[in-house]
Amino acid sequence: MPRPKSLAELERERGRLTERIAAQRATLASQFVPVAHLLQFGDRVAQTAQRVRQFVLRHPVAMASAGAVLLLRRPRKLGRWVRRSLLLWRSWRTVRQLARTVQRQLDKAAGGAYPPR
Repeated sequence: MPRPKSLAELERERGRLTERIAAQRATLASQFVPVAHLLQFGDRVAQTAQRVRQFVLRHPVAMASAGAVLLLRRPRKLGRWVRRSLLLWRSWRTVRQLARTVQRQLDKAAGGAYPPR
């Protein structure tokens, strides 16, 4: 059975661990810089999408009027945009479902180390 560590040994070990943690944090921060730019872009896209969604929800009559005008002026173009929008919406749902599945698997692999969402 190993002998218990003295208080001085524990303090030295704690100091080494603290230094190691600080070095790991610095390394992680420097490695995160390229990813941060991409995440900021994603945040801006998400904010814009949220603003558009809020506008559409606040002004349903204006959106319906714009759709009616487009339908009367160029029905083929509107049909094309409706198909594109539907494809985009379905793709988003698929990606979101895939992300949830991956997150559940990661949570299960971590043994419940993270709180449920």
